Amino acid sequence: MGSGKGGVVLQFQLLVLLMLVVIAAAADQRRYNSESTVHENLQAGTAGDRHLASHVLRAELVHRDHLPASSPLGESSSAPKSMGERLVQAVKRSSKRKDSILRSIQARGSRSAAAAAKPEQQQLDAAAEYSVPVSAGNGEYLTQIALGTPPQTFTAIVDTGSDLLWTQCLPCTSCYPQTGNAFNPSVSSTYRALNCGNGLCQDIQVVSCGGGCEYEYGYGDGSTTNGNFATDTVTLGSGSIPDIGFGCGHTNMGSFSPAGGLLGLGQGPLSLISQLGNTVSKKFSYCLVNYNSPNTSPLIFGDAAVTSGGLAYTPLVPNAANPTFYYIGLDGISVAGTAVDYPDGSFAIDAAGTGGIIVDSGTTITYLDTDAYNAVLTAIRAALTYPLVSGSQYGLDLCFNTGGAVNAATLPSIVLHFTNADFTLAPENLYISANDAGSVQCLAMAGSSGLSILGNIQQQDHLILFDGEAGQIGFQSVTC
Repeated sequence: MGSGKGGVVLQFQLLVLLMLVVIAAAADQRRYNSESTVHENLQAGTAGDRHLASHVLRAELVHRDHLPASSPLGESSSAPKSMGERLVQAVKRSSKRKDSILRSIQARGSRSAAAAAKPEQQQLDAAAEYSVPVSAGNGEYLTQIALGTPPQTFTAIVDTGSDLLWTQCLPCTSCYPQTGNAFNPSVSSTYRALNCGNGLCQDIQVVSCGGGCEYEYGYGDGSTTNGNFATDTVTLGSGSIPDIGFGCGHTNMGSFSPAGGLLGLGQGPLSLISQLGNTVSKKFSYCLVNYNSPNTSPLIFGDAAVTSGGLAYTPLVPNAANPTFYYIGLDGISVAGTAVDYPDGSFAIDAAGTGGIIVDSGTTITYLDTDAYNAVLTAIRAALTYPLVSGSQYGLDLCFNTGGAVNAATLPSIVLHFTNADFTLAPENLYISANDAGSVQCLAMAGSSGLSILGNIQQQDHLILFDGEAGQIGFQSVTC
């Protein structure tokens, strides 16, 4: 009797074990199918948009460090850079962009306070509201876009931190060198200059109405574009949208080269995504490939931007002092599975519009509020098993030497607990090689007072969906 009962128990245990194996295999298959579907949709870009049945608005993003000289996006001479050189330059660009954003937000907050005390100050501040805080720079990601009929293609910096779509136009009063030709409105049958009574014209700084709607648009580093505000057909991939407002710049100054213009994807009324909301759904997504990959990254507009049903969503947080940027709520941070302790309100937006955290395509590294960042540094140092080395030459605070090829499994991960959505940062999204051998790794983060930024290193290999219709941003970890 005893051995019979034992046999029954053993059979039952084997049956349970078999069922667990089958369940685990099914779960793995579901995960594989889900990620494969996302990857296929990103590659094909053919998810149906409710307004564009046969055409998809899609562009390919190229990182500035991977512009081949032979490409239309490439510069005439581009000597290969070492990993250390790339890192130093990326950190410098990130710091400059972050500082210019913060200065502008703080200035707007001061002007708002002054205007509240002195109503006449509002008129003096009006022109300043038409400049954007970002440093124009040369852009982190560039793409090709076409304007006009027939289409004229140009290279554009892609920027979620500004709104205006503009390109250099003939005749040029003062234009900087660019790759390819400037846009020639005289040969486009669909080009139409706007007058000052047009609604779009009223959303931009108008310098004159004598020759139509003549605009000026400035950036935080002093770069400017001015010319005629007009409409024309925009072509992205196989999709074309008519009557999109853009700046036809005849006088342009700044460090935009080699791009011929800029594609603003902010939340303001002038941005391409806001204008597309009248034709396709007000959504776009991108999936940034690894920092070291020469492959392009897809940028998709409309309902086709939703390539997966497995995204986690966090609501957008309004900031009246800087409405262009995509602010979200950050409720907590975990390092290696343990919650990090930092002061309450570290990521809150104050009455002057400073603080908070934005999702930004144009900043390479992530910036966290100083108190929270210091707590994260302490937690990472405690979890690391590799010897620390100085990161001062790279402009970073935490670097370490692995002695050879790094094993990602030995490095601590981070989870950013956004409101209603956890954003897991694997080691590949946190640590970046500082030498060609890969033996020196640095944390791609820094501290900041007054503004936090989720940089593009941390966004890589994630599907990032900007959903303006629902007022939210979606995340999903995928292989881009």
